[in-house]
Amino acid sequence: MKRGFITKGICGFTILAILASSFGVSQVFAEDSSTMATSTESTQTSAAPQINSTETTETEVPTQESQQTPSIQTSEETEVQPEQPQTAIVDGVEVALEAPEKAGKNEADITQAPKEELIEGSPRLFRAAVQTIPMYRLFNPHSGEHFYTRDTGERDNLRRIGWNYEGVGWQAPTSGDPVYRLYNRYNGEHFYTLNAKERDSITKQGWKYEGIGWYSYKGANAIPVSRLYSKRVNWHHYTLDENEKKVITKQGWVYEGVGWYAIGSGQQNQEDYKLLGVKNYNQYALGAPSGCEGASLLQALQYKGKITNWSLTQFLNTIPKSPNGNPNSGFVGSPFVENSWTYSAIYPAPLTTWGKKYGNVQNISGSSMNTLLNEVKNGHPVVAWVTINFQPIRWGNWNFGVAANNNHAVTLDGYNKGSNQVHVSDPISGSYWMNRTTFENIYNARKYAVVVR
Repeated sequence: MKRGFITKGICGFTILAILASSFGVSQVFAEDSSTMATSTESTQTSAAPQINSTETTETEVPTQESQQTPSIQTSEETEVQPEQPQTAIVDGVEVALEAPEKAGKNEADITQAPKEELIEGSPRLFRAAVQTIPMYRLFNPHSGEHFYTRDTGERDNLRRIGWNYEGVGWQAPTSGDPVYRLYNRYNGEHFYTLNAKERDSITKQGWKYEGIGWYSYKGANAIPVSRLYSKRVNWHHYTLDENEKKVITKQGWVYEGVGWYAIGSGQQNQEDYKLLGVKNYNQYALGAPSGCEGASLLQALQYKGKITNWSLTQFLNTIPKSPNGNPNSGFVGSPFVENSWTYSAIYPAPLTTWGKKYGNVQNISGSSMNTLLNEVKNGHPVVAWVTINFQPIRWGNWNFGVAANNNHAVTLDGYNKGSNQVHVSDPISGSYWMNRTTFENIYNARKYAVVVR
């Protein structure tokens, strides 16, 4: 009986050992299967750029010997190591990857665009001493009148109805002696004067007083703006360009003296300064929270005189859609919807194909910053892929590859080399000047760009 009991005990222990060993083997195979699935998925999502993981998993299938003698692990061996972040190689640079989470309005609300006032010349201390605003100059090719305004909305509206935009005429202070603006409804002329008595006198003659147009500078080194009059056309002209003054004086214009004083000259040298002044669409206000690329393209097309009567919604309804969730083959999702799990965007190649239906649109991705500015110099606005409010780029590992989680697009439409500034029309934060280096650093992360010629 004792021998039988011992045999039974040994048999029971053997059965338990086999069961335990079998359970360990099945668990290992389950883990190995999971690891293989994960490895396959990682290979598919990292086609380009290359994804590196510091984690390595090596699975050994136990031999019969190890099954018979299950190994006992110490607490040191079972300690869970912290998961290491994934990385990817983007243009030869190793970058950290985040979870794929598309940024949107929340990021736009909690960050600020790096807006700057236009700085005249190169000294940055000058702006701190006196705040200035650019005065825009436009020309009516039908009547021959020149018009001046500080209002970008008024400037853009006149351009839409046929006026030629000639750039910044001068820099005006934000305070000082008021320059009054009047309008003659009979011949269409605008008249500007510092003299309140003159303002009141011609108001009595039927001119309409429209308020204070801007201010005259009273400080040191003020630049005089000359006022001239032509009896032949019966209106006035104003300029701080001495050469222009001499030319039109020879044509019969009479110099009447200084109209007012500017704080800084206009920038007419296109090597140093250029501002196209493209229209601005606000993607959120117009119900297109994911429509930045389309808005930026429409801004550029309409500057070139294409589909000027189209609304942003009308234009976005024609956007080509991606068939596979990849922005390289079309727009992913809908430009009228925003969420964190859809990479709502369109990349340069399909955007170019779309744009060619309406104008001369070319993909110039890979171009240097100087190439972009040369396009602007030649009157060609550029759609550039950047980030929301120019925040540091954050990379995410999406199913189609590595992409910027905080992707955004703007229209580049100006530069001022003397102050190292560029001008953008941003579908989130409006039109503004900003530091060129800030723009360039964000742009260079991908160098995605499309030009409208």
